[in-house]
Amino acid sequence: MAKDFIIERLKKEFIGRESFSRVELFDFYRQFEPDLKETTFRWRIYHLKDKKIITAIKKGLFTFSFKPIFKPEISEVEKKISGKIEKQFDQLKYCIWSTKITHEFMLHIPGKIITILQVEKDALEPVYSFLKEEKIRNIFIEPEDKQIERYIYEYENAIVLQSLVSKSPTQKVKKVSTTTLEKLIVDLYCDKKLFAAFQGSELVYMLNNAYNRYSINYTKLFNYSKRRRKETEMMEFISEKTDIPNTIWND
Repeated sequence: MAKDFIIERLKKEFIGRESFSRVELFDFYRQFEPDLKETTFRWRIYHLKDKKIITAIKKGLFTFSFKPIFKPEISEVEKKISGKIEKQFDQLKYCIWSTKITHEFMLHIPGKIITILQVEKDALEPVYSFLKEEKIRNIFIEPEDKQIERYIYEYENAIVLQSLVSKSPTQKVKKVSTTTLEKLIVDLYCDKKLFAAFQGSELVYMLNNAYNRYSINYTKLFNYSKRRRKETEMMEFISEKTDIPNTIWND
């Protein structure tokens, strides 16, 4: 099979479509390979994804990979903290990111930056004590609303230590375990007090920009929002407030 020819036909077949299903993709290949088996078809999908020709946006749903995967910038502070944690706590699952990575999506950029460090719940106290001993300043462990209002935004770069939700969609960037776009969106939506500057019309503006600039895996996004017990709210927010087409993520 002439691969380049098939890929060009594939693009023409689904031109102008926001997305197409696994069934449609299978039917497309069957035009050229009538006896195509499921195992072979899986390899076809794998190679299309590996070559960044298509991207999975949810289970059984694909789009052409015109949009890159979001890779957040890793600051020196994040590198320093992650390095200390990995050296001291072998195999600990963690995620670290800074609100500075949201600036590219925002209309009104806040003056203060918060570094978010999330670790497994049982490790919260040991990690907090260790970082204090390592002279890491301005760190708050699972702050309550009053602490957030009174103290966190007093600092140029406060560090907030939280428990990491199990099966959080994280990624490695420059050897640092950090957030994915899907996780970032859900966390901003869920932690309304901590991320007060990112709510309302600002969050709508951010989600529209994120959708236009990057690939979003909606299966990951909604699975994570479900683990945070906000799946229905998240769906309603995206459906009613943003420009993201419902046909992309809603059966």
